[in-house]
This record gives sequence, C-alpha cells and structure tokens, in this order.
Amino acid sequence: MQQATVQGESTFWVVLKNEANLTQATTVQNWTERGEYVVDQLKSTADASQKGVRNFLDDRGIKYESFWIVNTIKVTADPATIKELAARPEVAEIRADGKYELPKPVEGEEEKTINAVEWGIDRIRADDVWSTFNVRGEGIVVANIDTGVVHTHPALVNQYRGRQADGTFNHNYNWFDPANACANGGTVPCDNDGHGTHTMGTMAGSDGGANQIGVAPGVKWIAAKGCESSSCSDASLLASGQWILAPTDLSGANPRADLRPNIVNNSWGGGGGDTWYQATVQAWIAAGIFPAFSNGNSGPACATAGSPGDYAESYATGAFDINNAIASFSSRGAAGSGIKPNIAAPGVNVRSAWNNGAYNAISGTSMASPHTAGVVALMWSAAPALVGDIATTKAILNQTAIDTSDLTCGGTAANNNVWGEGKLDAFAAVDQSPRGPVGTLSGVVTNASTNAPLSGVTVEAEGPSDRSAITDSNGAYSFQLPVGTYAVSAGAFGYQTATANATITEGATTTQNLALTPAASHAVSGTVRDSQGQPVANATVTITGTPIAPTTTNASGAYSFASVPAGEYDVRAEAGGCNTAQTQHLVVDSAETLNFTLPQRSDSFGYFCRIETFNYIEAGTVLPLTGDDASVRVDLPFTFSFYGQDYTAAFVATNGYLNFLAANSSLSNVAIPSSGTPNGAIYPFWDDLFADAETSVRTQALGSAPNRQFVIEWRNIRPYGDTTRRMDFEVILNENGRILTQYRNLAADGREQGNSATVGIENATGTVALQYSFNQAALSSGLAVLYRLPANGFAAGRVTDANDNQAIAGATVKAIQNGATVRQTTTDANGDYRIQLGVGDYTIEASAPNYTTESQAVTIAEDQTATANLVLHTARARVTPAALEVIVPAGQSRTRTLALANTGDRPLTWTLTSSGETWLAVTPTSGTLAPSASQNLTVSLNATGLQPGVYNATLTVESNSGRQPSLPVAVKLIVPGYRQAVDAGSNSSYTDGNGDTWAADKKFSAGSWGYLYKGSEPSTNKAIANTTDDKLYQTVRQGTNEYRFENVPNGVYQVEFRFAEIKDIAGNKRIFDVTVEDQYVLAAYDISGRVGKYTADDRSFFVVVDDGQLNVKVVSRKGSQEAIINSLRVTHRPDR
Repeated sequence: MQQATVQGESTFWVVLKNEANLTQATTVQNWTERGEYVVDQLKSTADASQKGVRNFLDDRGIKYESFWIVNTIKVTADPATIKELAARPEVAEIRADGKYELPKPVEGEEEKTINAVEWGIDRIRADDVWSTFNVRGEGIVVANIDTGVVHTHPALVNQYRGRQADGTFNHNYNWFDPANACANGGTVPCDNDGHGTHTMGTMAGSDGGANQIGVAPGVKWIAAKGCESSSCSDASLLASGQWILAPTDLSGANPRADLRPNIVNNSWGGGGGDTWYQATVQAWIAAGIFPAFSNGNSGPACATAGSPGDYAESYATGAFDINNAIASFSSRGAAGSGIKPNIAAPGVNVRSAWNNGAYNAISGTSMASPHTAGVVALMWSAAPALVGDIATTKAILNQTAIDTSDLTCGGTAANNNVWGEGKLDAFAAVDQSPRGPVGTLSGVVTNASTNAPLSGVTVEAEGPSDRSAITDSNGAYSFQLPVGTYAVSAGAFGYQTATANATITEGATTTQNLALTPAASHAVSGTVRDSQGQPVANATVTITGTPIAPTTTNASGAYSFASVPAGEYDVRAEAGGCNTAQTQHLVVDSAETLNFTLPQRSDSFGYFCRIETFNYIEAGTVLPLTGDDASVRVDLPFTFSFYGQDYTAAFVATNGYLNFLAANSSLSNVAIPSSGTPNGAIYPFWDDLFADAETSVRTQALGSAPNRQFVIEWRNIRPYGDTTRRMDFEVILNENGRILTQYRNLAADGREQGNSATVGIENATGTVALQYSFNQAALSSGLAVLYRLPANGFAAGRVTDANDNQAIAGATVKAIQNGATVRQTTTDANGDYRIQLGVGDYTIEASAPNYTTESQAVTIAEDQTATANLVLHTARARVTPAALEVIVPAGQSRTRTLALANTGDRPLTWTLTSSGETWLAVTPTSGTLAPSASQNLTVSLNATGLQPGVYNATLTVESNSGRQPSLPVAVKLIVPGYRQAVDAGSNSSYTDGNGDTWAADKKFSAGSWGYLYKGSEPSTNKAIANTTDDKLYQTVRQGTNEYRFENVPNGVYQVEFRFAEIKDIAGNKRIFDVTVEDQYVLAAYDISGRVGKYTADDRSFFVVVDDGQLNVKVVSRKGSQEAIINSLRVTHRPDR
C-alpha cells in the first residue's frame, strides 16, 4: 500500500490461491506431450481462478496483464482497488512490483588457454568429454534468461536455432523480448549489456577455430531477454519464464511447448528467501527443463545465497578460480532449502563472447552457472534417457562432483555451504550417465518394525554406474541404470542401513524393496567455550544433516541432546559473528560427550567481538536527521580512538551506521572490508532505512573522564518503503575505545534480524574490518555485541624541538615491542600524539626528518594512559640579516655580508644556492658549523649592463635543520635612475663601509647639483658615536640653506640625512626645520635633544619628484643656533 499511497497509482501483482497440479507430468514420456500437459494444466487453472478478478478489472476499465505460468495478474491501479482486490476470497496476496539487478560481474583478466581451450573448459574436463565420448551437446537446446544475445557473434551464430540452412534467420520461437528493448519492436535479437552474450558463449560458444569458449558447442540455443539492461523487471522475468515453457512467434502468439529448450540458464537473482519465482521453476521441472541458476555474488559471508538460486528446486552454482580457490564473492549458504550452492564451477576470469562481437574476461557466479548448464547438455546428449529426468541428472552431478571441504558456513566435507557437492566434473558426470542400454530399478523402503513406508530415504546403487534417489511420501523410489549388477543400499536418519543386490536388464524394471531397522539412541552432551576457556552462552549446536532440532547452550555453555540414533554425524557449534564455528565428527554408539572450543574471530588490526549482557540506554538529544539517505555531523564529547586513529567528530546516517571521515549515507550495503565509501565506520545495521515522523535518531553523553560514554541511538526506524517493521538499535562509544552495539524491539523477522544488512566495524581505508554479519538474520532483541581490542591502554605525549621548545608537527611516533613496531602514528599540529596499545612494556620512539631519534620506555596498563614526552635535537640555521636590499648604481658593483649561524645543538651541514641571476654571486656555498658557531657569507651584486629598475633573487640555505631545512634569503637589487651623495662642508670625497661614494660638497650650478648658500663650514676631529663612517658627520654646512638637484628623472626619491651635533651645543639650543620638495619632513628638529652631542642621527624620507628638480631646505628657527647638514643623499627609487 505504501507505493500506491505515495504515487496515487501503483503497479502490483494479484496472486491467486489456486495452483495447478503438475504431479503427473513426469509420467508422460513423450517430450511434446509432457510439455503440452504442463501448459494445459497451468492455463486451465489460471483461466478458471482468474475469471472473477478479470471481470472485476474489466468492469472498471482497469488495464491488466494475465499470466498462467504463475497464477497471477499484473495490475496498475489506485489504493482503493488494491483493497478491494485483496479482500476477494480467491486472492492469496497482493505483491508489489519490483525488479532485480543483475549481479554485477567483476572485470577480470584473461587467463592463458590450456590445450587450446579456456581454463574453465579444461578444469571441468569438458574437452575430454568431446574427445572420449565424441559428444558436444548435439540434439540438445539450451536457453538463457538474460540481457539478450548477439546472434551474429562468430562464436554463436552457427549454434543459433533461428539460423536457417541458407544463412538467413527466423527468430520466431527462438527469440523473445517482452519489453521490446531491442530494435524493430524487439523482433531482432540484441544484447545491450554483454552479460547474456557472455553466459550463452560459456554454454554453447565456438567459432570453429581458436575461440573454444563453450562447454557444449554442439547444442542449439534460443534466448529470452528477461533483463531490459542491467536490471530485470518482474514482468519481463515472468514473461520470459512463461515463454521458456512454450516459446511463441514474434507476435507473442501460437505457443509451442514442443519447441521449449531442454536447459535454461539463469545468471540473475536477488536477496535470499524470495519465493515469487518458485512456481515458475517448478513448472519448468515438471516439463523436464533443467533449471540452472547462479548462487549470487554476495560472499564471503554465510547465508548470502540469492533467490531464485536458493530454492530447493533450483540447481545453483558457486564460483572458483584457476587456482581452485573459492571466489570471495561467491555467495554461501545455508539457505532455507538447505545446502547452497549445489555445486561450484569456474567463475573467475572467464573469457567468453561479448556484445561487440569480440571477447571479454569477467568474473561472477553468473559465469559459473553456464558451465553447469553446459555439462547437463553434454550428459543429455550422451545419454538421451536422461533428457527431462531432472532428479537423476542432479544426482549424477552431485555424485561426480569433486568433494571440497570448507565448513566455514556449515555442512560436511562432501556437501557444504561454500562448495556444495564440490567442483563440477563434466567427464565424470558424462561417464556416469546411462549412455547404453538401460533398465529401471524401483522399490519401496519401509520400517522393518512397522512395515510403514519411509519417505526421504536415500537409496544408492553402485555398479557399472552409480545412482541415488530419495523416496517419496509413499516410500517409493525409481531411477534408470545401465544394465548390469548393482549393490543397493538404503539409509536414513534413525535407521540402520539396509543392503541388497539387484540386476538391471534392458527395457525392464527390477523391483528391490528394502526394510530399515530402527537404530538404538543415546544421549549426546557437552560444553561450548571460547578460546579463552570461558563458557559461550546461547551458542547453537546442530547435528548436521539430521532432523534433530538444534539446541542452544545455557549460561554455563552446556548443551545436550536426549536421544541421538547410533551412527556417524558431523556436529557443529556456532555462536554468531564473534566466534568461528567449529564442526567435529562424532560416532554415536553409547552416551557421548563432545566439547567445543570456538576460536575467537578477530581482524588483522586486533579487534574482536563478544556478546555482552544487554543493558539498553535510551538517548535524549534528538538529532536533526530525518528522511531518506540523510546524515549529520556530531561532535564527540571526547577523543575516540578507532583503528589507530583519533577522532573528535562522527557522521551519523539514517541508513544505520556512523563513520568518522565525511558525510555519507549510502543505501546499498556491501560486505566489509570494502574500498568503496563509507569507510572508517561502525555499522550496527547498515541497510536502506528511512527516518519518518515516528523515528528519531538521538545522542547522549554520559559519565566523566576518563570513563565517558557517548550513545547514538536509532529509535523506531524502519526499512525504506516498509511501514510495518520498526527497530531500535544503538552504538555506545566508550572513552577507552570500546564499542557496544545493542538491539531492541526486533521482531522474529528476517528483515529486522538483518538479512539485508551489514553489521560490523571497518577501518578508514576499507582494507580491514570485523564483519559480524552480512545479509544474514543474525540479530535479535536483547543482543549486545561489544567490539574491542585485547586489554589495552594508551601512550600519549608531546614531541618538541630542543632548540625552541616548540611542537614538532608530523613527527613519526612508533610503539616498539620486542624489536618490532606494533603501532605507528604522527603528531598533530600541537606536536601531540596518542597510540592505543595492548597492555605490556613498550619503547615509544619519536623521529622526524633532520632530528635525532629519541625514545622512552613505558608500561601500558589496561584503560590507563602512559605519558611519554620526547624532545628531539637538531641543528638550526639562522641568517642575519634575513633579507638584503642593496642599491647599486648602473655600471657599479657592491658586496654585502650575511652571517650564517648554527643556533641549534647539533652540527649544521649546509649548502647555499641562488635562483640563477647573473648579477648575483656568493661565497662560500657550503660548509659545516658546530653548535653556536657562525661564519660570514660574501654576497656580490653587479649592476653592469642593467637598466634602472628593481631586480629580485633568492639565496637558499639548505641544511639539516629540523625546523627549517630550507631557509630562503630574499635579495633585492635596486638600480636607481639617479643617485647623488654629498659630504656637506667637506672638500674631499669619501667611500663608506658599504662601498658607496659621497662627493665633496660644492656650490650649485645649473643642470647639476649643490648648495645655494655658502654659510659656514665648521668641523671636528672628535669621534662620532653610533656610526663607523665618522667622516660623514665631522663636517657640516651651517646656516639656512638649500641643496638643489636638477635634471633628475621624475619618480619616487629617497632622501637620506646624516646629522650629528659637533659643537658643544646642548639640547634645545639648535632647532631648525627641514623640508624636501616644500614638504616638512622634520619640524623643530633638535639633534642634541634627540640623541645628544657627537652622536649620529640618520633620517630618511621618501618624496615624489614630478618636475625634474629636487629641493632640500634647512631653515634655522628664530633665536636658535643655525641649522646644519652633515651629509645627505638623494636616490631615485624605482621600487617605490
């Protein structure tokens, strides 16, 4: 109803109660008559029981589509109509319309061919069948329900049943496209995906040359496009299933059951436990069509087999690789019908035909199933007596499969939920098929004490060919055998095995009845403990392959079976996702004790889980998190350590998980670990969930440091599109790094118990995870699962530089135990680190480039923090000055000195490079300095050939300094358009310590420079403080005056004054003003008052010249000593 309510109208399926009785179909020997019988029974049942519903829909003008292979009608209508239809007495249920996604194949790599055939063909020995029995599938028709087939592909064109002798094509009865997805109204075969062409190629493909890709290249093939593209609608799949039973012409009319295929491959499916296609599979079997299915690509978790492959009637195939290893993606059982898959076949890097006319190697159980279908074609071609005998065919496949033990998901060494009956063996299967004259062995198995017939008994015949069968409800069995003498045995749970000898003659029926004597029974008991010797409560103990109901352990880990018949059994103990299940073999001939120790599951980082006492905590703060596929950031009340990383925030998603990396709310759960997002996550119930008005996602902070907790609770949340199911679950983060997930109000329903959910934890890169369950009904109300590391605490501290006592960010910190690095992290921006470690003694070691490596011993106690602050030593380069700015007139050169010092506590090794400018040179360019040592670097700047302007360069000191290994020194060369320095009052020039020349003073002349008024020229020989260039201060021009500089380029100028009081004149006695370009730069300037007598006072100002003349004036204040100038310099500054 939800879909109809939201959309106004919706498409749904009306399923009728009446089912056709097909039990007599196997008694019809003629192929055509058998198929027509099944079709007639199905059609008559549908016509009779659907009449009332059809009339109802016709009266209301509601369009519909009726099917007969399943007694159902497809309808599009409103909610009111749905209610009326659901209330009708002949209606069993209303089912929502849906679709199946094709299991996405994994791109593979081409394996080398073996003896000119694909590796899968070689591995199942199909090529040996060709050469030994001269059989390639002749006389058999195979089909697939898939994405279509490219009928003109070189490896498939000759095998297409629609290809005529003259090379033309007749697609009637050979091709079906119910959705008209292909061109010309779906009348011409196509494949818009490639998947269907690939699976058909594995069954039937061969180009007669190098591309021997098919198991049975002698077959003919037909195809139904049940998958419109990469998905398959319910309508197309059901229509295709109906067409397989009775192919039609291209208009969909004139069905002919006689043209149905012998075998149909189905490399599609969905989640487990969905029975909607089961009646279709049953109808195929009734008509003698072998139903081959892929088992699904949802491994490696247990209970991941998909529907329809998980039906008891379906023959499902898992996948293995060229190294005979089961594929990780291959879905495992158990399934509701028992052991799944039924068998395993090549499914990794399988090369076959592709829809571009070429070939492609891909992986999946989709690639494995057509190997099985092809083997059935070889068997039926070699042994026509088997055609349509589904039970015997399955039995031969099972008996001849190569047993491969893997009890990870239960079962036995010979038949388990990873490999099924084992690896497919085409040669053995054909060899054991009744290829010559045959007869029939039949009989009835009874209870020797009561003479009552026994159903479900396995009857085996061993002789020229081996066969087995299961007795029906009347205790009867029957199967064909090649002529010869056989040892016949019958065995069933609770009975002793009975044996007899039988001789089979051609065309005759040999009757061999068997009576089974009940076996004595004994008690079986024991305990289940974990790897630490602790009892495991609520563990499930199963005597596999028997009808004895499983039992569970009590609080002490004890279990018991009161009555187990004498015999040999495999007994399995399992305790959810935290322990690895264990299977032991047991011989029961008296009261037996069988104890189990279940290994604890853990991931490679060390996380394990265990079941805790349930204590649900309701959270109070409601998050702003509603709707579908939404997430919100939540700040954590404490730093939380998870897979060796520290986090202060989490992102909570409606879809039942939180992660620590980024906002994310993926609806499609996958098995973990997985590199796809999300990662760095905790998954209490990752599924496609919806937070509606009745739902709240909440948080709650509890406790005080260092024992705080943070609760994230999903309350009353529901699956998307389903308003009938509601669940509560939560994650509790503990400050010590432990994680508790708890579950409440889960119904005893597969969906609420997690049969489409991922449960577990995963690291930040998607490479390590502890998966509790995947698409498995493993959860229940009252369950509490604790994820944690072995007993642990923390090492924490700060890493600093010994030279400046400041933090070292990005330092590597290792925790070392017994010489091996156990954990490693890096310091944050504050130099801090924290590492979660198991209890014990460690050496904490810190290092960073160009620093010493330092260490400290710590002892980690459980839930405690050991502090280890580490100080690293290094050299440290310092250059003085930190930058150079040098003015050099054009055509001249200058040198400057840089002081390089090692202020660190380790020797400094350094090299110096420049950015490559030809006007710049420096010496020396490398060296070593002891701690506290320094040396001068000579920098040469040459302005020869340079135009006025600004030139920039960089000198770089590369060193082993940890703090700053690369120390840049900016160098700016300023080439002025004009520069004139004047030593006022002096009659001789002077070159200062920087190599700059100061001219002797002179009177102004037009077009040049000089003073306008002579004034007086006092001087002194006394030393001048605060300078090394005393001469520039020892002479003066005194009195109000002006210096004029003509014919200067316009622009910004720097005007520099050198002042010193060289007479015994105290402060406030000589006060004057200074202007440049008529702007006051110094007002009421008092040299002695500012710096004292005989002391240098340098002043510098910038002005703009726009008339080609620069004027500098000094003006005495009234009543004061006369103004003076010791020296001045004007410089054009193109950098300003």
